[in-house]
Amino acid sequence: MRINYHICLLLLTATLVHCASSTRTVLEPHSELLTVDSSYGEDSLAEATIAPFRTVMEQEMEVIIGHANKRLVEGSVESLLGNFVTDAILFQSRLNYSGKVHMSVMTNGGLRAPIPKGPVKLSTIYELMPFENLLYILELNGTQTSSLFNLLASNKGVSIANSVVLVEDDKPMKIFIDGEPFSEDHTYVLAVSDYYAQGGGGMEFLKEARILATVDVKIRDMIIEHIRWLEAQGSAADAEIEGRVKLIP
Repeated sequence: MRINYHICLLLLTATLVHCASSTRTVLEPHSELLTVDSSYGEDSLAEATIAPFRTVMEQEMEVIIGHANKRLVEGSVESLLGNFVTDAILFQSRLNYSGKVHMSVMTNGGLRAPIPKGPVKLSTIYELMPFENLLYILELNGTQTSSLFNLLASNKGVSIANSVVLVEDDKPMKIFIDGEPFSEDHTYVLAVSDYYAQGGGGMEFLKEARILATVDVKIRDMIIEHIRWLEAQGSAADAEIEGRVKLIP
């Protein structure tokens, strides 16, 4: 790896008073291209500085925050991991936002590791979601909501909470939100990460949605808190395939 280091030496005026005369010396900025590779040894001072923080972090990552009844993995159409994560986001968003929240959504691309069966460590959730994304609460009109379910029907890698959709030929034929049939005349409130709210994950249509709130809570932390809450209730992190997305042959 080659890095361009710009070594800029800025001197405040060097004033030499001698025989009523002054001289100012200015060094011009200088740069050179250095190669940084394995030939550079370990910096013992830097390592000594970092080591205590690494130890504390490693200890924190080993903390068990809950348990899982089964291995939660991603998958196409509908998955255990997708159902669990979207349910957790929906539940936690309702605690962090005072208004009504109908749905939450997540793509497979946002889920980077499974949750194993048994004890769930803090590090597991950091591996699952290593991103620093924050929570957005959006209000979707009928057209934007239709676009969301069109993406879900055609993508097969989008998970959603509190909704059911019947899919035929990669198109949503029937949609139910919060137990009620979808209506183009209604608006719906979606809990989602800032990444999706800004059009990521194929959700460009969300950029036009009305932002009801931007919540200074990371999506990852919401999942962590939900697992801790479940543990405090004597429950495990769990999910089922419920038919949220039903493919019509």
